[in-house]
Amino acid sequence: MARPAAGGLLRFGFHGLSYAHIARVLPRLIGETAKGRVVVAHLGHGASLCALAGGRSVATTMGLTTLGGLMMGTRSGTVDPGLVLHLIQARGMAAVEVADLLNRRSGLLGVSGISDDVRVLGASEAPEAREALDLFAYRIARETGSLAVALGGLDALVFTGGIGENAAGIRASVCARLAFLGLDLDPERNAEGHSRIDRNGSTVAVLVIPADEEREIADEVGCLVSA
Repeated sequence: MARPAAGGLLRFGFHGLSYAHIARVLPRLIGETAKGRVVVAHLGHGASLCALAGGRSVATTMGLTTLGGLMMGTRSGTVDPGLVLHLIQARGMAAVEVADLLNRRSGLLGVSGISDDVRVLGASEAPEAREALDLFAYRIARETGSLAVALGGLDALVFTGGIGENAAGIRASVCARLAFLGLDLDPERNAEGHSRIDRNGSTVAVLVIPADEEREIADEVGCLVSA
C-alpha cells in the first residue's frame, strides 16, 4: 500500500483486536471456509464491519475515525460530507457543535429520540423505536452487501460484540435482508444463542462468536516478551 504524502491521512479502521480474535478462532469452527470470503460484524455501542479474505482484512466500514460507516448508538455513521458544510454554513453551527451532534446525539438515540440502547428500544412500543432498530439493521445489511462486493461473494457472516452476541432480533433482521446472497438463518438456533445459527444447507455460514479483545492483547504481549 502506498504511504500518504507528508501531511496526508490514512484510513485505519477500528476494532482490530476483535477482528484478529475472530480470524484466529474461526478456522476451528468452520474449517477451510474461514479462509474464504468472510464479513465480521462487531456490533456494540460502537459498530463496524470488516471483510476478511484468507483471514486478512481487505476492507472495513470505519476509516480515519470511529464516526464513519454504520449507524451506532449515538454516532451517525457515514453521512453526506455536504451535510457538515450545510450545518456550518447555512445553520451557523460551530464545528464543535457539529462534532457533538454527529458523535453524541445521532444514531439510535437521534433517530428514536428515546435511547441509544437496543434493549430499551426493543422493549418500547413507540414507532420511533422500531424505526431506529429497522434503520440500524438495514445499514448493517447494506454495508455487508458492499463488503461482499469487495470480496467477490460471501462464504460466512460472523456476529460479535455486545449487540452482535446478544440481540437475536437484530441478527434476524440483518440476515433476512441478506437472504438473496444465499444466507438462510435458523430462527430456533438464533433465538437459543447457538454459535452456528444458519440452517443446514445455507450457502453462507452464520456464526455468533464472543469478542475477546483482552485475549488478543495478552497473546500479542506474550509474543513480544518471548521474541
